[in-house]
Amino acid sequence: MLCSFTTKAHQLVLDKQNSVYDLKDFSLMYLNYDGRDFDISSVIDKSNWRHAGTLKQKPQIENYSKWLKLEIDNKSEFEDWFVSFGYARLPLLRIYEVNNESLNIKFELSADNSFYDRPIYDPQLYIPLKFEVATKRTLLIEYRTFANAPANIRLHNYNHYLATSQKSTLINGAIAGIVVAILLIICVNLFFNPNKTNIFYALWTFTFFMIVLDMSGFTSKYFWPMLGGESSIFSTLLMTSVPIFHLLFIKSFLQLRQFNIRLHKIYTNILYLYCLLIPVSLWFNTVFFNLVLSTLIIPLFLFTAYWSWFQSAPGIRVFSLSLFNHVLFVNVLTIVGASYGNIFPSLEISDYIKIGYLLEVALFTVALAMQNKSVQNQLVTYLQRQVDVLNKNLSEEKIQQATSIEAVKQKEEKLFADLSHELRTPLTVMKIQVESLQHNIVDNVHTSYGKLMNKIDELNSFIDHLMQVSPNAKPVKVTVHTIEDLISDVKSIDVDPNELILTLPTIKHFTSEQLKMLVEYDPQGLSTVFNECCHNAISHGGSEMNISIDIDDESNSVVINLDNSGEAISDNVFKDIFNPLVRLDDARQNSSKHKGVGLSLCKQIIAANNGQVFASNGVLGGLSIHIVLPLKM
Repeated sequence: MLCSFTTKAHQLVLDKQNSVYDLKDFSLMYLNYDGRDFDISSVIDKSNWRHAGTLKQKPQIENYSKWLKLEIDNKSEFEDWFVSFGYARLPLLRIYEVNNESLNIKFELSADNSFYDRPIYDPQLYIPLKFEVATKRTLLIEYRTFANAPANIRLHNYNHYLATSQKSTLINGAIAGIVVAILLIICVNLFFNPNKTNIFYALWTFTFFMIVLDMSGFTSKYFWPMLGGESSIFSTLLMTSVPIFHLLFIKSFLQLRQFNIRLHKIYTNILYLYCLLIPVSLWFNTVFFNLVLSTLIIPLFLFTAYWSWFQSAPGIRVFSLSLFNHVLFVNVLTIVGASYGNIFPSLEISDYIKIGYLLEVALFTVALAMQNKSVQNQLVTYLQRQVDVLNKNLSEEKIQQATSIEAVKQKEEKLFADLSHELRTPLTVMKIQVESLQHNIVDNVHTSYGKLMNKIDELNSFIDHLMQVSPNAKPVKVTVHTIEDLISDVKSIDVDPNELILTLPTIKHFTSEQLKMLVEYDPQGLSTVFNECCHNAISHGGSEMNISIDIDDESNSVVINLDNSGEAISDNVFKDIFNPLVRLDDARQNSSKHKGVGLSLCKQIIAANNGQVFASNGVLGGLSIHIVLPLKM
């Protein structure tokens, strides 16, 4: 009885009530793994056949034929019937009519046939069959599917065929339209925000769009209807390349290189494997190895979905759900359940692939939108913060500018006051001398004229100094000299020994290499600086002055120190003595020719020589001027 149940199927009775029949419920099946020839004796041999609903397929690398044996009794009022397989194309399809002593082939279609070789120009594959009313026939259907996936073989009457065909075209067109809309959004986002994540996502979505068109039969009907075998190669290329773009997008979106280096390395190695399998699949015309690899990475996808769920990035949980959706529809239901493992042989693979990918693309797009929205919010917040900082800086700048203007104004007032004082003193003396001469109250006229001439010379010297420290002063001429030349220029200082005793540097304190070192300066300007420092020492009571030259190896510079034996000054005065018309109180009160312009002139000359000058209390007890000039390397 068990043997009879497994070898004898129910007879398919076409009646008036039903418009469509699932042929596997009424047929016997044989899986031709070894590719042997089938003849009438093989059909008659009952040991070859099992009930189609109980037969489980084994995973096979090579594509093999499946035979379906069916007895049909037409008790309906329709003669025209249509058989469908749930696919747009099949690598092989043959339909035989079984007689007592022979197999008569009624229809044959291979992968090399063009779209116009079909009896019906429908995107999905429909084969017309004619059954006379009140007759019985036995059919034998031989077919192959891509990746040996199960086929959903159904028999439709004419009305049901039309409805199913229109519905299929409408649904596939709607799915393709949705994917196109999403792809357009992705392309616009890519145009304004070009980065690797958006590039990989656009490529992956475009590949999925082509898969939808290919599975719907739109490519065969509208793009290349004259191609046959090439269409199969194109389908294989799509199915083997889409995981690559998918993995690249996952890696880039999750930024695994920065946040999980171990996952990054695993995904990188799997990408290499998928790339290696592309030529293998095209050469052997099979996607079996891709299906095996897609099955093996299910734990990796599940762990990635689990890991990403607990991350804090925007849109990351939606991304995690989309990845889990991919595992469920594509890896489990389609690849393991219906294709490679054949756990659910009754599933329609194309529908699950399209639905799964469509949900995944939609969820991925939402995740990217949330991520972009977060980035925009962060950018707006950052810009707002920058605007606030700029406003604050602008307010502080206005306050500082107002303070600076007030400081400049006060400085100008002080400068004019000092200038008036410096001019008023000699002018007052000159006025007294002129009035004395006018009223003949001087003892010696020639002495009075001499005093007037001295004051005039003093004013001229003061004006010359002012002109030198003004912004329009004559530029210096900087030339290259050696340390030996510098020592010679220092020794050329002309000072009355009765007023100041000079201690000058000697060459013997330097090595021959040091004497050949180069330094840039203006000899005339440096001579002016030396003379001003000497006059400054004399004015402040210095009886002797020491000039030393040191070479600073760390800062690659030469330091000239000018120490006088005058009185020490307060530390808070050092920064002011290089400003114009600044004099110490004792200098201001005496009648010396010192007008507070010399050190300001020194500072300007040294700055023009790319050097620096500063002051301190020296070893001789008085003021020490330090001049720093950079060495020329």
